[in-house]
Amino acid sequence: MANYCSNSIRFISRDRSKLAVFLRKVYAAFDSRSSGFYNLLVLHGYTNKQIAGMIDRRDALTHCDTKLSVDGEVFSFGVDTETAWAPHMEVFYRLLGEKYGDAIRMVYQSEECGCDIYINTDKEGKYFPERYVVDCCHVGEFHKEYFNTYEDAIEWIQGEYKDFGFQLFDTVEDVERKVRDISEWDEDGFFNFHEFVMDDGHINAERKVA
Repeated sequence: MANYCSNSIRFISRDRSKLAVFLRKVYAAFDSRSSGFYNLLVLHGYTNKQIAGMIDRRDALTHCDTKLSVDGEVFSFGVDTETAWAPHMEVFYRLLGEKYGDAIRMVYQSEECGCDIYINTDKEGKYFPERYVVDCCHVGEFHKEYFNTYEDAIEWIQGEYKDFGFQLFDTVEDVERKVRDISEWDEDGFFNFHEFVMDDGHINAERKVA
């Protein structure tokens, strides 16, 4: 059984008409409940043979906005997906490139703790400002906290774990090790501290709004 990667995606464009067409098709695929990714590609004219090499049947569309958001001359909408093991954004990059040219771009945030995947391609932080996440259980209480800055994360950790010997030059890994070293764990206790990687290595992640 696969671990599932949780992904939040924002599709962005200055071309309202093209983005609206894309939204209608994504929402129709989402509303079909089963086989969402397959139906999305069918709606864009892909054949069964092409689709077979593009998707993982275990992946699902779990949310789709019903209308476009507007910020000045820029339009956007959000989609959430769950994918097996990894983000599987290649299908969207290919779809946007082949069917919409450079009119639509995307940014996304993904998490899959079992595979240590923490990705956020929104470098400007406009749609996904979070840069760090703490996932822990301390004194019987579970926490999952997101932070926009390293300083905010450290302030919260110091408040929760008191004096763990933080120094200004400590890395995320240093902090994680120090907290684990000073903590007395109960049966469910754990502490994980992660920084979101800002680049997924895909050239299309760097597209500018057309």
